Amino acid sequence: MGDLALEMLQTNLDDAHLAIFGQRLRGWLVADLNQSDEPVPDFTESRAKALLRATKTIDDPTLNDFARLMENDTAVRLALYDLLTTSELAENEEVQALVATSGAAAFDAAQDKPVIPWHSLSIAAYAWKSGYPLYQLDPASPPGEYSPAGQVVKRAARFMRQQVQRTATERDKLIKQVAYDPTAVSTTPTLDELPEQPPIVPAPPHYRVPAPVRYPEVARETVTIDPDEPIPPGVIRQPAITITAEDLENAPRQTAVRQPIRITPEQTTSPTPPATQTQTRPSPTSSNNSMGQAVQKRFGRKEKLTTTKLRILVQEYQDGPGLYGVQVYVACQGVKANVAGTTNRSGVLMCELPVRVHSGLTYDVDITWPRDFGGETERKSITLNADRGEFTLPFYLRYQP
Repeated sequence: MGDLALEMLQTNLDDAHLAIFGQRLRGWLVADLNQSDEPVPDFTESRAKALLRATKTIDDPTLNDFARLMENDTAVRLALYDLLTTSELAENEEVQALVATSGAAAFDAAQDKPVIPWHSLSIAAYAWKSGYPLYQLDPASPPGEYSPAGQVVKRAARFMRQQVQRTATERDKLIKQVAYDPTAVSTTPTLDELPEQPPIVPAPPHYRVPAPVRYPEVARETVTIDPDEPIPPGVIRQPAITITAEDLENAPRQTAVRQPIRITPEQTTSPTPPATQTQTRPSPTSSNNSMGQAVQKRFGRKEKLTTTKLRILVQEYQDGPGLYGVQVYVACQGVKANVAGTTNRSGVLMCELPVRVHSGLTYDVDITWPRDFGGETERKSITLNADRGEFTLPFYLRYQP
């Protein structure tokens, strides 16, 4: 497979249609990654820029230099090539169709030239590569540097910094490779352009000579028509069946046999009451299957999934006695399924949750304190990954004994 990003920029996008493709690509990524069952804020250009500043992955002078550099069509072409290559968007069939439609789109030259929203486009591109939802990126709560969200923002900042640090000589060399060439043809050969090759005969035991099969339902000798065959006579109707009163009187009657009902003393004794079943607390095992299927459907299309264990510990205070029967609710944003249960006598609820192999997954854990302790609901979030087999999330009613 050749360089798909290079082929798309050379054969489909001239300088006038680069901005149109950039805007449509950003809209497609945001529509795909900013979906949730609950209302979420729009991932705007100002929100993306505030996220870059809050994480301190890039400074304001570099952002200003990047904005001035993107006013040049040559720099825009090189930036789109780097973004499509590093984020692996060029291999997506929908992006390839988006390039084709954007290159053939009509535009009004009298209007102002459209501007590509680079801050939100770069973050959304690397979030698409990692399968990370955009609504979880909040500038008010900046992610950590080594968290999955922090790595997405860090890659976007590295992409912008690379465009600014590239020298003019390097830019001139690279633009000759990605320049628009209307005479260029696709490097991917069609079926008619493929070279002819002699047929390859499969060798036994993978090949069996087809034997002729005769199907009786379509064989000629099974269906014959004789023109001299006589036509069978029609159906002869017999007289109607009637029942007269004499038939009913002469019919034999069966006399009913009466059998007495006997009740023994053993039958009058009251049966023993059934044993009271002990109430067991709900187990999260049954809901783990639905959670795994929902996470696989939401996140499994871009990255493989595995499982890890989450040990939820509820105590009165640190290293103190555990609280029995506390309701626990585990959920993930964007996933309808959940895991629910109650703690055991040691104050522990153990559940096995699906996570992504490379970037992990964030879960929200809610516990409801008993009425004697206020009855309030407390929430904590934890990011699980495949590096460890078990994670522990403690909850304390108070911090002092």
